[in-house]
Amino acid sequence: MTRLAQLLNVRTVVLAVVAILLAATFLLVGKDEPTKTVTAHFPRAVSVYVGTDVRILGVNVGKVTAVIPEGNSVRVEMEYDAKYDVPAEAKAAIVTPTLVADRFVQLTPAFEKGDEVMASGADIPLPDTGVPVELDRIYAGLEDLTTALGPNGVNKDGTLDHTLAAAREAFEGNGARGNDMIRNLSEAAATFGEGSGDLFDTVSSLARFTEVLATNDAVVRAFMKDLAEVSAALADEREELTAALAAVADAVGTVESFVRDNRKALVTDLEKLTRTLKTINSEKESIDTALTVAPVAMGNLILAFDAQSSSVGSRIGVQQNLADLDGFLCSIVQQSGMPQVSKDLACTLFEQIVESGSAPSKAAVRQAVREAKVSAEVSPEERRAAAAQSQGSPVGADGEPTVTDLFGGSS
Repeated sequence: MTRLAQLLNVRTVVLAVVAILLAATFLLVGKDEPTKTVTAHFPRAVSVYVGTDVRILGVNVGKVTAVIPEGNSVRVEMEYDAKYDVPAEAKAAIVTPTLVADRFVQLTPAFEKGDEVMASGADIPLPDTGVPVELDRIYAGLEDLTTALGPNGVNKDGTLDHTLAAAREAFEGNGARGNDMIRNLSEAAATFGEGSGDLFDTVSSLARFTEVLATNDAVVRAFMKDLAEVSAALADEREELTAALAAVADAVGTVESFVRDNRKALVTDLEKLTRTLKTINSEKESIDTALTVAPVAMGNLILAFDAQSSSVGSRIGVQQNLADLDGFLCSIVQQSGMPQVSKDLACTLFEQIVESGSAPSKAAVRQAVREAKVSAEVSPEERRAAAAQSQGSPVGADGEPTVTDLFGGSS
């Protein structure tokens, strides 16, 4: 009995340990990790079943949970580990690594920092999914091609044979040229590839230009209509236009020959004209003054003209400045820019000539010169005061009688 009890105790312990291990395994395996679901629509799902792997960058992250045909597409439901983020704009593709390996569903592209995360239960539409080309489809395409080119197709009447024979004759002996042509085409393609940015910019600009034309279709039509009318008018007047152009050509020829024959004279005339214009430019202030004063002078002349007597009515106002002829002449000289000694000498000579009626003697001239020198030694202020006191005549700002005072311009 004791031995039997010991065996039972050992079996009991073993069974307990096995039960504990089974319970732990069940708890570990049966523990559900959080997952997300996504649905994708494929045009076909060959060799895709429930349990097919779902991968990101080739790494298993989930599995297919359902494959359901829907008309012209197949809905594939998947779940993946929630710890993996998938971008909201992700696409799905069925990938065949080799001809005999199992297929899997790839979610692409991989998530990058800053991307929006795809929500659980998202749906990937048919345009955003892709499937591989099946081998039987390739075989079927090759079979269709060989049938189309075979004796029951385009070569039924020997068309393909004739085409190949013509090509052989055309390319026979021109292998080097054909090679150059292919190389040039390759370089042209490379050039287009390098300048694709500019090429696409040109195409985009043309597209915008076309859009503008389409938007302003009415204006463009009106412009084309007006252009057609102008073209028709020019066509109707083509003989007159031809004659006019011929006349212009003759005139240009005449002018050219005239300039060639008279080049020196023209150069001389242009130089003289240049000098004349420079002179006029240097006197522009005087011309401006003349143009300003001339209308007033002409108006005064018109007002002074007496139509009945056909004469100009004018007078000279002396206003106590002149007593006789020598005084008048002396007053004119005093208004000049001559030195004061010369002015006084001229006045003395005028007085002697007018009073005596003959030319003064040499002694009288010497006496007049001495008196002028003595007068020059007198200060200008004393001379002005003496002149004003003796003659009682008004003086200008510089102490000299003005033309207005001489000719009675003031009222």
